[in-house]
Amino acid sequence: MTLSNPSLAVSDPIQTELNLKRIYRRITFRLIPFLMLLYLVAFLNRVNVSFAALTMNSDLGLTNALFGIGAGIFFLGYVPFEVPSNFMLAKVGARLWLTVLLILMGLVSAGFAFVHTSSAYMIMRFLLGAAESGFFPGVVLYLTFWLPASVRGGLMSLFIVSVPLSTVVGAPLSMAILKMNGIAGLRGWQWLFVLEGGLAIVVGLMIPKVLADSPKKANWLSSQESTWLVAAIASESRATTAHASWIHLFRSRTVLGFALGYFILMIGLYGLGFWIPRILTSQGLPVAQTGWMTALPYVIATVGMVLWSRHSDSSGEQTWHVVLAFLAAALGMYVASVTHVVAISVAGFSIAALGICSAMPLFWAVATEHLGENGVAGIAVINAIGCLGGFVGPFWMGWLVDRTHFFSAGLLAAAITLALGAALMYGLSRPAPSLSALQI
Repeated sequence: MTLSNPSLAVSDPIQTELNLKRIYRRITFRLIPFLMLLYLVAFLNRVNVSFAALTMNSDLGLTNALFGIGAGIFFLGYVPFEVPSNFMLAKVGARLWLTVLLILMGLVSAGFAFVHTSSAYMIMRFLLGAAESGFFPGVVLYLTFWLPASVRGGLMSLFIVSVPLSTVVGAPLSMAILKMNGIAGLRGWQWLFVLEGGLAIVVGLMIPKVLADSPKKANWLSSQESTWLVAAIASESRATTAHASWIHLFRSRTVLGFALGYFILMIGLYGLGFWIPRILTSQGLPVAQTGWMTALPYVIATVGMVLWSRHSDSSGEQTWHVVLAFLAAALGMYVASVTHVVAISVAGFSIAALGICSAMPLFWAVATEHLGENGVAGIAVINAIGCLGGFVGPFWMGWLVDRTHFFSAGLLAAAITLALGAALMYGLSRPAPSLSALQI
């Protein structure tokens, strides 16, 4: 990247580039590990119901369809509050708003321990979605304050690696907590919600001590370094400031196209994530081994997504990296759909998880580059519409299982959908046009 902004002028342009790379490394070490921890805890509280379901469903009288609907209802609570939440973060700052969100989601998650009916389960899933709604789009927006698009893809992968890592850590942890059944009169699945919800509250209280709202407020950057950083971001991309009106984004083909792409990706992510433990136990895997076998695909995905994003950054190519990731996800779902053998299913899930998780950081790197000045609302609109796929994926899996008594139909439907998503992403991942020229 050659910087022409006069704010970056120094006697040696090469030295300027080296200085910026040094600043990017410092941001990586100061922000990304903690953001990863926050997202790991948030995502764990989002999907821990998949492990609780192994014993909770019979206690609450939940059928596969009801469980799938409840898992997906999270996103019906998630969607309406995302755009307002992103504006709130931009107004009051990331430290305060992310703290509020983590504490709220921890309180709601812990509240699942006191659910005794299927109706209460549905209501709590909706409330958990509302509490978490602003977290992920808020962090995506937060990173645009700190990093230019040219380096954001790789660092986004380090943040989004928390998605598979939450299962790598959470699967064996959740299975261990389930063994606390009977302690203090609580069922194992109740302890699961209490302890993992409490963890969200603890890390939420740490946020004000760790995060700075922007480079200019970071006491670990000099005034010159923060000036260089802000100028580097401004020189590469259009400002990501909030507009007073964001309704016009729902008429933008660019925004709606990316929202559809994310919708498809979320069908794959949650159609897989909420059901792997149930699928493996239905194929005869002992419950005691379910945690580790569920974690294995996400171990592979954790390593693969980082390497894939780095390869994209180093090659400067994003289109085919996104497309091939979608295709890998489709292939993995197909493999899992045509077998009832645990080992082959785990192999298919591994390919699918690798593809889905590798696509996520690249998707957001491409999308934010295309949004330009509509970044604040555009990120939230794409995430809000796209996350409805998180309702569709678990719902249709549960619905199809109750009618066919097999998981194959749902997995095959997800495979076809992801293949169509690859074609869509090929069309979207082109040089960014003006949004004003792409109104419906």
